[in-house]
Amino acid sequence: MSEAKSNVPKFGSFRPKITFPSGPRDDEQPERGASSHSRKKRVTPDREDTKHRHRHYHRHRRSKSRNTDRSRHESKIAIPQPEHQAELPGGSDIFIIDRVGDEKNLVYGSIHRYNIPLFYRAGAGNVLGKSSSVKIDRDYGDDKGIVLSNWRDSNGARREKYAFSKIVKEKPRRLRIRAGAAGEAFDFSKYDFVYLDDQGGRKRKRDHGDTGDSPSSDDETNYRSIHSKIKGTDQPVDGALQYVTESDASASEDRQGTISSSSVRRKNIVLSRRVEQHPEDIDSWLALIELQDGLLRAPDDRHRTTNAEMRSTAEVKIHMYDKALKQAVSLVDRERILVGLMQEGCKIWEKRVLVNRWEEISKENIDSLILWKSYLNFRKTTLSSFRFEETRDIFLGRIKLLSTSMVNASPDAISSMYQQIIYVLLRATIFLRESGFHELAIAIWQGLMELNFCGPKRDMPEKDKLTLLGDFWESEVPRVGEDGSQGFADFIKNSGASEAPPSLIDEVEGAVDNGNLFNGWARAERSRLIASSLPARTMDEVVEDDPFRVVLFSDITDFLISFPEGKNLHKSLFDAFLVFCRMPSSTALSDSESPTDAFTHGQLLEWNPKIILEKYNIPSIHGIDAPEIEPIVVPHSLLSNFATSHDTLFSSTSWFQRIDIWDDHYSSNHQPVSYKWFRNVLGQITKSFFRAYLAEFHLAFEWRNEPATIKKVAKGLLKQHPRSLRLYNAYGLIESAQGNRGITDGIFSAALGMATSASKNDDHSSIILWQSWVWTCLEESDDANALRLILSIPDGAVSKPTTTSSVALLKAKQHLCSSRDFLISSGELRHAIVYAELLALLEYLTANSSQETQSVVQGDITSAMGSFTNFSKTISDCGHLTSISHELLLQSAARLLYRHAQIGPFRPALLREHFSLFLTLFPRNTIFLSLYTWNESRLRIDNRVRNILQSTVLAPNHDTVSSRVSAIQYEISHGTKYSVRSAFEHALTSQACSASASLWRMYLLYVLTIPQFRSQAKDIWYRALRACPWVKELYILGFEELGELVSFQELKRTWRVMGEKELRVHVDLEERFENIEDVVEEARKSKSLAFR
Repeated sequence: MSEAKSNVPKFGSFRPKITFPSGPRDDEQPERGASSHSRKKRVTPDREDTKHRHRHYHRHRRSKSRNTDRSRHESKIAIPQPEHQAELPGGSDIFIIDRVGDEKNLVYGSIHRYNIPLFYRAGAGNVLGKSSSVKIDRDYGDDKGIVLSNWRDSNGARREKYAFSKIVKEKPRRLRIRAGAAGEAFDFSKYDFVYLDDQGGRKRKRDHGDTGDSPSSDDETNYRSIHSKIKGTDQPVDGALQYVTESDASASEDRQGTISSSSVRRKNIVLSRRVEQHPEDIDSWLALIELQDGLLRAPDDRHRTTNAEMRSTAEVKIHMYDKALKQAVSLVDRERILVGLMQEGCKIWEKRVLVNRWEEISKENIDSLILWKSYLNFRKTTLSSFRFEETRDIFLGRIKLLSTSMVNASPDAISSMYQQIIYVLLRATIFLRESGFHELAIAIWQGLMELNFCGPKRDMPEKDKLTLLGDFWESEVPRVGEDGSQGFADFIKNSGASEAPPSLIDEVEGAVDNGNLFNGWARAERSRLIASSLPARTMDEVVEDDPFRVVLFSDITDFLISFPEGKNLHKSLFDAFLVFCRMPSSTALSDSESPTDAFTHGQLLEWNPKIILEKYNIPSIHGIDAPEIEPIVVPHSLLSNFATSHDTLFSSTSWFQRIDIWDDHYSSNHQPVSYKWFRNVLGQITKSFFRAYLAEFHLAFEWRNEPATIKKVAKGLLKQHPRSLRLYNAYGLIESAQGNRGITDGIFSAALGMATSASKNDDHSSIILWQSWVWTCLEESDDANALRLILSIPDGAVSKPTTTSSVALLKAKQHLCSSRDFLISSGELRHAIVYAELLALLEYLTANSSQETQSVVQGDITSAMGSFTNFSKTISDCGHLTSISHELLLQSAARLLYRHAQIGPFRPALLREHFSLFLTLFPRNTIFLSLYTWNESRLRIDNRVRNILQSTVLAPNHDTVSSRVSAIQYEISHGTKYSVRSAFEHALTSQACSASASLWRMYLLYVLTIPQFRSQAKDIWYRALRACPWVKELYILGFEELGELVSFQELKRTWRVMGEKELRVHVDLEERFENIEDVVEEARKSKSLAFR
């Protein structure tokens, strides 16, 4: 009898229940869905029915309905026990041996993911069987495997956790508007709102109604529906957009790359034709050479240049440089070409070829200081070829070459050569001190000061001057800076009757402890450095084995140059001496005059390490929110770099100060020169060679470091030079900074009273008196008295307090404008900007434009800044855009802006607008950068500061050490320890600061402070020594701080490098090395005998 046909409909998705025989055949393989674990483990029916009911109840809430159904059917299958299981001894069924496996694993390449049981890792990333230093790196793992890494490895620095790190790794996908989406019209006229979603979809949804019967009414399929679950779409949520396919995206990229490549090639053709038709056009040559790197990257900007491509491109560029060099006529063009040529030559030439080529360039271009500096920097920073004696001979050869060339040179060329000699002397003495020859460097400056500032007034041949100076030196009488010094002129006047000082005894630390050999050596070496702060005399009791303690006159003769009067040569020499002593220049110098390169701008190299660590000890490093920055606090820059003026030399705490307190940076163990010696030098040369700039700097230094005796020093100078208005101005500012308002008014009033009988040159100083007096009133918030003083300028005397009239205002404006315009037309920019500043202050105190919100105590900042801006444009139109006078004018404008923000409400956008403009014109000025940072830090918008740093301040043509220190200081205050490390790395890989010993020292101290970076200190120390092999301080710092991170053999080899490079070493360790080796050898022999 046949079975009745079933009336149950058949569906494509219906699968009948699977039944298996009681046992598998030998030739059958296990099903794909069953692993060894699932075959071994049986599921009881009761428990499975409960799970089935639970899944069925919540099936409409889950998205994996198909997998749930399959698991429900498979769970009721009675899976037989495989025949190829081996029974373990003792009847244990814990382990299963499967000798056949699943062939589907080979087909699909992995185990069936649903048959892998869930498990959880334990042990915080440790792996059983591996060392404790090896852990699972969760940053690199995926679903198919794990990555192990050694967290103790110093080379593999841990990366900072980033919440969106996986998203960043994904390749971004482009979007485009869906075809027809823009053309779909929808009538919004009958609605009082506008849909922001896809209008077409909304319209269709309304047409179907909001019932649940429509397929689009629910995002998910109803659990009673026969339709399967809607598959996830690979398109954006916004229906008006769609993703660009890979083929379209690649075609677009190819099209853009083709356009970019064709534009670069077209430009290359144009420049090639240009240099063929006009070979004398050096700018076109340089543009064509620079374009070669673009041609290499033109097909694909993401292409990574190989070493072979880099060398071939360098060869092409060298060939172009050689062709352009034949067409160069002026020295400036030759400098631009030769510097670029040697930069490319470093990539492919051998060291010997580079050295020979640099020597030829230096001799052929005697007038070029830039080329000589490049050659010197190359020799100093090349570890393999650096030697102290050879580098010192480069300095001496340059001085002799310039001295010989001045015999037949023109007057203008002679002045330029003297300026070059001053720079060479500065670089040479800094190099000597950093290499350990401290006494020789001090002796050279003593000889220069005696010869040019303390020498005889009468004219005599230079050869005779040097002979007399030799007699003065060998007599061993007190020299400049030493107690009891009377000077070279007094020695000649008294025919050498002066007496030598009593002999001195060097007080040095005792023997070095063998237990901590290199750390003890560093302490002993610093003790010797303190004792050798000044050159010894033949009668002094010094260390017998140190031949460099006593400096003879023959040791310094080649460095001594007598500079003629005039052309500011003595002022330049004094400023070079200040830079040698790590002090700011006495007067405002332009960028071309002020030495700010990495080899001279290294104040932080001698700073006390404890003070530097205090600068790092801010809350942001330790993960605590930084405190709010108050607007009344002057933003402090770790390294200042701005134009020097009397308002910064004698500034109170409300503005930037050019001279810092000595003890705030230095100590007896860490200082560039002796504090007592430097103070004596200032007093002695001011007395013997009085100049206003010398006296001003002497008073400023005394006021900052010895405020108790400043009145005595100031009155003594005024008594000797009662007609110097600049001395009165300095003394008045000092009394104002100390809060003595009555004394300040009396000093300025008396000085202006005698200004009418002064000479013409002092007439200009009288306007400086008015300017200083006005600012002292503004700092006391006495705007009425400040306005009265400005209105009194046309009369030359202070008027009585009266009501301000329009006539007086008009008279003052006309006087200030006419004087300003006359001075700028006659080239007196320094005094013209003072009149312009006073005119802006008059506008600030009297105008009322009402464009900015202001309180009762505030003035009209809009009118004042408009006056500054107008005169700034006038200066620019006259060709003085980057002059030092223009920078001083903008510093005055910044001072007024900051004062305005201190006393009342202000709009941050106004400050941002002006400070960003100032930074564009003078990106190295730390006043502008500090104020810009202060303004933006108040708003907690950090990206603006970083953007202006990268785009303007740290641009390659503006990059300097002070700017890099400011960027690092900003990251310390507002960033993380990783951003600070990145700022250091960017600074020390830049061309301008890669050889900055002070930055390397800061970096090493920083990584030693941060526990996460401490393991990297050894590598950074070695990098620092390779970049600055002549700096002894870097060697000593490593021996002091890295004893536990560097092995004894490595320290010994590094110590011997100092001897190979011919640096000055006071305490020799070779005998101790031999004794240690003997002890080790004896121990090894005794151990060998005991073993036998």
